[in-house]
Amino acid sequence: MSKVEPTEGQTVVYRTYKTRFVGLFAIVILNISTGFVWLTYSSALKAAMAYLNTDELIVNLTTILYFIAFLIMSPVSGWMFEKKGIKYSLLFGAIIQVIGAAIRYIATFVESTPANPGPRLALTLVGQVIASGAQPFFLNAPPKFAAVWFSEDGRTTATMIGSVANALAAALAQLIIPVITVEKDPETMAHSVLLCLVLSVVAVFPVLFTPALPPTPPSPSAAAALEENVEEPFWVSLKKVGSNRQFMILMTLFGTFVGFFNAFSSLITMFTKPFGYTAEESGYFGAAMVVAGLFGAGVSGPLMDRTKQFKSVVKSMVPLSTLAYIVFCFVVRKDFFVGIMIVSIFIGLFSFTMLPVVLELGVECTYPVTPASSTSLLWGSGQFFAVVFLFVLQALQNDEKAVETGVNAPLIFIAAFCVLASIPVYFFKSPYLRLEAESRARSNQGHVVVDSKAGDKYEYGMDEISLEDTKDSKDVKVV
Repeated sequence: MSKVEPTEGQTVVYRTYKTRFVGLFAIVILNISTGFVWLTYSSALKAAMAYLNTDELIVNLTTILYFIAFLIMSPVSGWMFEKKGIKYSLLFGAIIQVIGAAIRYIATFVESTPANPGPRLALTLVGQVIASGAQPFFLNAPPKFAAVWFSEDGRTTATMIGSVANALAAALAQLIIPVITVEKDPETMAHSVLLCLVLSVVAVFPVLFTPALPPTPPSPSAAAALEENVEEPFWVSLKKVGSNRQFMILMTLFGTFVGFFNAFSSLITMFTKPFGYTAEESGYFGAAMVVAGLFGAGVSGPLMDRTKQFKSVVKSMVPLSTLAYIVFCFVVRKDFFVGIMIVSIFIGLFSFTMLPVVLELGVECTYPVTPASSTSLLWGSGQFFAVVFLFVLQALQNDEKAVETGVNAPLIFIAAFCVLASIPVYFFKSPYLRLEAESRARSNQGHVVVDSKAGDKYEYGMDEISLEDTKDSKDVKVV
């Protein structure tokens, strides 16, 4: 598409196209599918141990592999977003996941006995490793996709929808897989493995129907991103982001609270079991966190699109999340199911409310650096801290001492660490660089924002654009 640079006072058309929802749907389905593949075995722990003829450590390793793979593949996904674009990066990740899921399913046809568990276990782990390499392509995509396809009034909501899909999948996997997999018949694990393969294959198709780029940009920052050669090489932008002090504050916060949430939700059975709570009851606590979190994220996304009060929300949610973890130390005791449930709800609510806000704030404080850089570092920090916290919390757990003294060392560690990690948030003072740049661009141009119904291709940066061009569109907003 040929472009003419806009001049001061001219009319510029910024359009949002209905096809953007196809891409967003593709990201949601991909994140749901990767959530199921990720938690296939840990969601039915005892059945998985019998199916693989191995111990709990190896089954938990299938989950930890995802955190480790994310650290390795996250920079690769960011580089591919820059070089190949969003669509082909998602397609690459989707194909990797299908290959890994297929290898895991092939393993179901390999006989496994206590005397010879090796072949099935090896194939399963190989498939899990390959599939885990796909997750960064899906988790890192929402802010980048939102920046290119959505206007300022919808970016945070789009980021929220794409980002929380993985958490939704985690909740669904822990509810559905134990139903499909019968503990007394370990071979039924094959049904769950097949389900994950089917989900992975189905998730490929929406990507195929996702356009590579919008015909015209939805905002001034998207217009800049769509210009050829406007973005720096990914490794250069990654270095810039890493040296941004304001961003490092966000990365510390995001890494701490996402890491703790992942580790906390994974180990909640370990925390509550010494006090007489069953695995099923612990599952309710985890489900409560996720459901409340989805509600919080669902509210915060649209709210931020309207108010743009990113910093205020983060500075409110961080101390509230910390307080919730502190209170959890005191409610985990015998015969206090309701108390644990209530605090679990608040942990999920406050933690998830921050999620899309911090991801968007990371883009704002590093603009004009590509969103792929900030997002990959934020999610990478969350996965890194999750791995560290998983090992530390398990090492600190002492069931007998927890029951005898009422002191749960891992929970105290979480609360104390959150208090320390929350201090830097009050030193975060970065301006909204992207919003300010867009405001300046709009003040120099007459422009129209259009929610396109027909998806027609219109030039942007043209000397003359007639409002007659928008007659087949709805929600025409002249700014």
